[in-house]
Amino acid sequence: MPLDLPLEEDADADTSFDVTSQTPLVSSYNKSHNNNNPDAIESSPSSPFTSKLEILGWCLYAWASEPFIVSAVGTYVPIILEQIARDNGVKNSDKISPCKGSRNEPVPRPPPPGFQLTNSNTTESVSCVLPVLNGKIYIDTSSYALYTFSFSVLVQTICVISMSGAADRGSHRKSLLIGFAIFGALTTICYWFVRPDGYYMASFLAIVANSAYGCVSVCGNSFLSVLVNNSAEIRQLTEDSSDRSSKWGVLSSKISGAGAASGYVAALIVQVGTMFMLILIKNKTNVSSIMGPIKTVIGFVGLWWLVFQVPVSTFLKPRASPDLNLDNLHMPAVGESKYWLRMAHYKWKVVRAYVLQGYKTLVLAFKQASQLRDISFFLLGWFIVSDSLTTINSTAILFAKSDLQMTTIQLSRISILAMISAVCGSIIIPNYIQPRFNVDVKTMLIFIILWSVMIPFYGILGFYFKRFGLHHSEEMYLLAIWYGFSLGGVATVSRSIYSMLIPTGQESVFFALFSITDKGSSILGPLLVGVVIDMTHNIRQCFWVLLALLLVSIPVLWYGVDINRGMREATALSEDSPTEERSP
Repeated sequence: MPLDLPLEEDADADTSFDVTSQTPLVSSYNKSHNNNNPDAIESSPSSPFTSKLEILGWCLYAWASEPFIVSAVGTYVPIILEQIARDNGVKNSDKISPCKGSRNEPVPRPPPPGFQLTNSNTTESVSCVLPVLNGKIYIDTSSYALYTFSFSVLVQTICVISMSGAADRGSHRKSLLIGFAIFGALTTICYWFVRPDGYYMASFLAIVANSAYGCVSVCGNSFLSVLVNNSAEIRQLTEDSSDRSSKWGVLSSKISGAGAASGYVAALIVQVGTMFMLILIKNKTNVSSIMGPIKTVIGFVGLWWLVFQVPVSTFLKPRASPDLNLDNLHMPAVGESKYWLRMAHYKWKVVRAYVLQGYKTLVLAFKQASQLRDISFFLLGWFIVSDSLTTINSTAILFAKSDLQMTTIQLSRISILAMISAVCGSIIIPNYIQPRFNVDVKTMLIFIILWSVMIPFYGILGFYFKRFGLHHSEEMYLLAIWYGFSLGGVATVSRSIYSMLIPTGQESVFFALFSITDKGSSILGPLLVGVVIDMTHNIRQCFWVLLALLLVSIPVLWYGVDINRGMREATALSEDSPTEERSP
């Protein structure tokens, strides 16, 4: 999609633009640090302007990774986790009898038109549970995927904190983005080798791949403020310019919207492709189990993620930052005794220094965030919103599969509709609705949350009405369009708001906070929903929790966040921050 941005065509071209009166995003650092980071590029206060190719490279990061979180995690991984749990599960009534639809029985066909479930379909007597830990614990097969995602976010949070110290140092941000993306892609491809009884293996791969995606997301999101601050339009404005805040917000929303839209377009392409792959496999092989086809398409998503790292690494620039001072560490010279052992020990100390720096800077970021009122309230509100929207997606997929008896191909169509709507939302909201009605970014976010509230509310209506309220599969298609539009909008606007509030030069650390808030909230949501399912064996009850969470977030964001005040506080904090630190 076209972006009307005042950017230089060549980011590597020299510029005589005087930025001595500006707060430089990238500070110069001592050349001696290059011994510890040979890939780092030397920067100066007159760093190159953001180019269109650089923005393209950033958009391609979302193009490569978004199909994983949308298509794999959002659609197929919950299905395969629920199915593999059901294949190895037993009926809750006697804890002995195999569940209907297990691998020794044919896969249930889609229900006939007009089919409507009765209350007996959701009673405890017909529910299916998976025995884990040698039968010590029985988990509802619908909640097994939710528990997996909850634990994966816990692991992801630890990984994000551990790598955040290196992401803001030298040119490591780009290297970490590419490295974790390759690792996550290869892990996703490993789904091809999951056995029919390998529910532990399927969960392990989901945890590892999702953790890698979290690290990629932190590195990628932290590039947004870098791109905006280095644009020609923003660097020509003074810090006290009256229209700096509004121009920053508009430009940030446009670039963020372009990235979000490219990710959703890629997810749409992959979703359509995987749906046709499922149809082709079904017609060619006449399979009686969905396990094989689902493993095939998940591996394909990993392959997509892997292949597109080539253009990302080509167009995205490192944008070096001050490197961590490691002069106190002795690098062994070639020819020393036990050189390889000494070098390995040196590398370990370097890695440990960066990891410790990640935790140290994160603690500092928490302290700084606590001093920045607007960031604190935004993160609290975003914690609740992200938790709700993330859990809505996985809950809806599991609800459609187990309660509405929708097939994998039908669920894939739902995801396709959601992605089309998300693309529309990420383009229409920042480029048409927001400027047309002159709506500021905070008000726009509140409107999107109110739009999202209708999704769990509609599911709750099913308790009181039989003709509507998610009793029929056709309703899922309409809700997918509604959900997708809100998802595209919230992804664009929230990232834009947060990038306006963070201190300059600490993008990766503060976006690590954003990721911990974003993904960390997913520990709570799926866990709560999983507990509700295990207690009631009725997924519809979860809509009450999701509705309450979304409503609570509105006053937190509306009364707690002031964009202009937050930008002033972030600028003051960045000016007071030291530019160089020694390793721990």
